[in-house]
Amino acid sequence: MTIEADRNRHIATQLMNAAMTYARLILRRYGEIGPFGFSMSPEGEIAREVLEIPRLPQDPARQWKLLAEHAAERARKGKVQAIALGAGVSLKEPSAEGYLDAVDMTIEVNHGYAIQVTVPYRIYGGQFWTLIPRRIAIGKPGMEQEVMSRLFH
Repeated sequence: MTIEADRNRHIATQLMNAAMTYARLILRRYGEIGPFGFSMSPEGEIAREVLEIPRLPQDPARQWKLLAEHAAERARKGKVQAIALGAGVSLKEPSAEGYLDAVDMTIEVNHGYAIQVTVPYRIYGGQFWTLIPRRIAIGKPGMEQEVMSRLFH
């Protein structure tokens, strides 16, 4: 494995860890998650991507489109070296653990490296007006190596 491939994989792992920390927090608090994004600056700082619009649309597909456009614009301007965009999805088939929900992410690095990651999860608890707190069990991530990069062009 080359040094560049190791670097890209390390960046992707850092973004995936930040994104999943956020996803677990949101899932624990609200029981569902909409489109979200994280980026890594050229200096290596990781931050959540936010849309600076007064009112977000209710439709998750529209939110995803706006977030992807925002991320692509930041990538074109050279403000980020990597981006992870994710959203909650329902799986067509249960994961190996039997989970039916997942966080699906696309992670792209500015050198053309891009992967699709699906992290299955299950929510336990949250009943009785949240008297029983929600717990999030995470399954084994599934990765499709080298999907086509769309943001860094």
